[in-house]
Amino acid sequence: MSEREVGWTDGRSSRWDSHRLARREQLIDAAIVAVKEHGTDAGMDQIAAAARTSKPVIYRYFADKNELYRAMGERIIGVIARALQRVEDQQRVQDQSEPQVMVKASIDAYLELLGDNPELFHFVTAHRALHEARPGDPTAFEFARPVADVLTESLGRRLADVGLDPCGAQPWGEAIVGFIQAASLWWIEHPEAMTRDQLSDYLAALLWGGVAGVLQGAGQDVDARPAPGIFPPL
Repeated sequence: MSEREVGWTDGRSSRWDSHRLARREQLIDAAIVAVKEHGTDAGMDQIAAAARTSKPVIYRYFADKNELYRAMGERIIGVIARALQRVEDQQRVQDQSEPQVMVKASIDAYLELLGDNPELFHFVTAHRALHEARPGDPTAFEFARPVADVLTESLGRRLADVGLDPCGAQPWGEAIVGFIQAASLWWIEHPEAMTRDQLSDYLAALLWGGVAGVLQGAGQDVDARPAPGIFPPL
């Protein structure tokens, strides 16, 4: 019976695996730095320079540049999903379960990240490597799933709270992600059109109208009207 069969592991192999994972994370860090500096056109030369290494070294840890780019995409989406989850957790701790508060806080958190890192958002939404999945790789649609999952879970709880089937939360969460992504992409290309706070209020008012309609249909006493000034008259 081999050592592997009885559950023993070679300490050297374990240390190498740990080193490999740590080095991959460092290279992803460097790639993100390169994208922030050079935009979505950042190539392996710029990434290698940011990592203070060579391209052959990078290819020891990633099969090709697309694997590295997709790892970057997963990292960036994970940051967004965790930011939204923190908003949800904070609302629970503070016992602020009003859906309107949650909608606004989630959009604020999302836009803050994107406003501070527009190049990374462009990378996730537009880079070819994330939209040309190889067999077995996640598609561009699946890259956004962690963000949609956070929203779906939150919406599902609120539907259940008012006696509605939470299964409807899944397409709702997916739709919200697409809605915010499209509006955010427009905003970072036209930052002079609105401030971040104005866009946050605007998107929150639009989304709240749909949420409020559902809650009203369930017998909840909520006001669907947007706050004064969000939709100014001519």
